[in-house]
Order: sequence, then C-alpha cells, then structure tokens
Amino acid sequence: MATSGKDGSVKVWDCRNWKGAVREWNLRSGGKGDAEVEWSQKGVLAVGSGGSVNMYTSPSIKTPHTSSSQPPLYLTHPLPSTSHRPITSLRFAPFQDVLTIGHAQGTSSILVPGAGDGGMDTSEGLDLYEGVKGRREREIQPDMIALDSEFVGSLAPPSKLTTDTTGGSGSSRATEIPFARLPRAERLRVSGKADLTEEVYSDAESLEGDENGNGGPKRKEDREEREKRKMRGKGKSMKRYLRKQRKNVIDPAAVAIRAKLEKQKAERKAEIRKVKYGDKPEEKSVALDWFKEDIEGLEIRPIMFRYKRGFVGVH
Repeated sequence: MATSGKDGSVKVWDCRNWKGAVREWNLRSGGKGDAEVEWSQKGVLAVGSGGSVNMYTSPSIKTPHTSSSQPPLYLTHPLPSTSHRPITSLRFAPFQDVLTIGHAQGTSSILVPGAGDGGMDTSEGLDLYEGVKGRREREIQPDMIALDSEFVGSLAPPSKLTTDTTGGSGSSRATEIPFARLPRAERLRVSGKADLTEEVYSDAESLEGDENGNGGPKRKEDREEREKRKMRGKGKSMKRYLRKQRKNVIDPAAVAIRAKLEKQKAERKAEIRKVKYGDKPEEKSVALDWFKEDIEGLEIRPIMFRYKRGFVGVH
C-alpha cells in the first residue's frame, strides 16, 4: 500500500506488518501538497505531483531503507505546459500498459511497458492457463466437420409410435395413442423388449369357467398353473420357457424311467401288504377303523349318573 501526505512525503507500507513504513521518500519536485499515487497490476507505482508523473518498480520500492533517499526512477513524464497543471488523478488500464492522467485540460494517456498483466490471445492458442476442457472446446473434432449445418440446433421430430385403440362400449371410433401414453406392457411390446413366452390370461377366458359351472376344468388348470408360478424359482422366464419347450416332447428314455419308477412303487406296495396281511385278501378300510385298536383294550364298566327323576345307567 502507498500513501502520500501534505508534507510532500510518499510511504510504502506492508499490510502484513504495521510497525512502520517499508520505504519513505520525499517528492522529487520538492513541493508541498497532495500527490496522486496509483498501483498497476504488475506492481508499478505511479506518483503524480506538480507537473510530472514518476514511475517506480519493484523491488526498489519494497526493499526496506532506513534513509529517506528516493528510489531509482523507472519512467518519468512531464506535462507539456503549465496550463495542464495540477494533476487530479491517475489510473492504470487493466491488462494493458497504459496510464491515464487526469489534469486541468482533460486527460492524457501514456505507455508504461510492463505495467499490466499480459492478456494472451486465446484464438491463436497462446493461453498459458488453458486446460484439457478448453483445448477440447478449441479444437474442432472430425465428426463435427461432417455434420449437416441444418441438422445442428434443430428440434427433434415428434415420435410417430402410435397404436390404434377402440373407444369405450358402444363406440367403434378408433383413436391413436402416442407412444408416451401407452401402458408399460404395450411400450415393451412395441420396442421389442417384452417377454413373449409369458402366457397372458384375458378376462374372457376367466369368464368361460363361470358359464360352464363352478369354474370348469379350464379355469382349474389355469389356477394350478398360476399357483405354480408363485413358488420361488419356478416362475422365472427361462424356467417357463423350458417347461413350454418340454410340454409336447415325448422322450423314450424319460418314458422308460417313469415306467420303471411306477413298477418299483407297485412292487414296494405289494410287499408291504403281504407283510401286513399275509395271504389273506386285503380288507377294505372303514373310516372308524382308526378307533378299533384303542377300543379293543378298554374295559367297559357301567356308569351311573343322576338324572332329574332318578338314576340312569350307561355302559
């Protein structure tokens, strides 16, 4: 930070340490009064007083000095005539080496080399701070050259995926529904992502059983098929597809194995019957035979209990 006083002194301060000024000197003109001070982006200090403007650069003005001697000049610019005095203001143009001086006759601009930050011309690839994203935006990709100029920036055409549906009951007028308003199952079918192996049961098929009476055999089979699908691991699309492929296939090996298992089951059942009944023919079981063995070991005794008009005996 730089300050100027009415006593004609200029002081440079370090804002991190306020114990004292880093550098102090008196104006070169030796006069008293206010002086204009201005810093540039590169650290050039312009001091305007009387009829001249003096410029100082680092590190001479930032080096601590105990004496009040003036630092070496970088550049000086005297006003052309006394009619321009006094100097009212000083301003550096950002990113340019230009100093604008305000005086009694208007403004004047002078060049101060190295005063402003350099602005690289990014159109010529001179940007030192260019990153990957900036380079990607600057370079034209081959795919962009081959694009049609009328296609870029145009609106996407509306979707033409529609389906014909009939109106409600009593209405035969067909309407077209846009693809976005179709049900999810219909959208999957149109886009080719639906599982076509899954059997779909309509309401008409479910009503056939009611007309036949108490469901009918077709509705019973449908109910059993749906119950099978509820089991974990049984209702996957691949499992249903494989079951459908094996439904009408007759494999001789599978038929032979099934017949062999049935024969073994019948032989095992015959052996159990022979051990239980011997050579006697098998007796037909009755619903109350389950209580027969328990009743044979019991001793029946008369039981007397009192009734309203006397005793009653029960065996």
